Amino acid sequence: MGLGMPISDTRKWKVNRSADEIKKIMIDELKQKKAEIKEASSGKIVATMGSALKTRLIGGLIVSKETLPVKITLLMNEGAGETEIDATIEDNLGPGIRTGMVGRYMEYIQSLFDELAKALQE
Repeated sequence: MGLGMPISDTRKWKVNRSADEIKKIMIDELKQKKAEIKEASSGKIVATMGSALKTRLIGGLIVSKETLPVKITLLMNEGAGETEIDATIEDNLGPGIRTGMVGRYMEYIQSLFDELAKALQE
């Protein structure tokens, strides 16, 4: 996890909702988290959160977790009565060294997955 490789994690969920319902729930949840929605279709949502500039200036070990820049990609595949979601959350720092930030990022990514999964169950 030195130069170049983003810090990322993936989850797969199966939900008894349509892709359109999931899209609405996820966009609402992401907007509440002040995410910027980059793409939103019935099959895919891409959103970014945080600030790479602030993280670089202040330092990844000091900034709040909410400031860490992340990219969230949700791929939705609707089947018979359920929709499969492939969710990926990765750092959105761009090129550069991530020394010492892996633990903070993985903790933050895990909590984001938990919050998104919870929103889908409500």
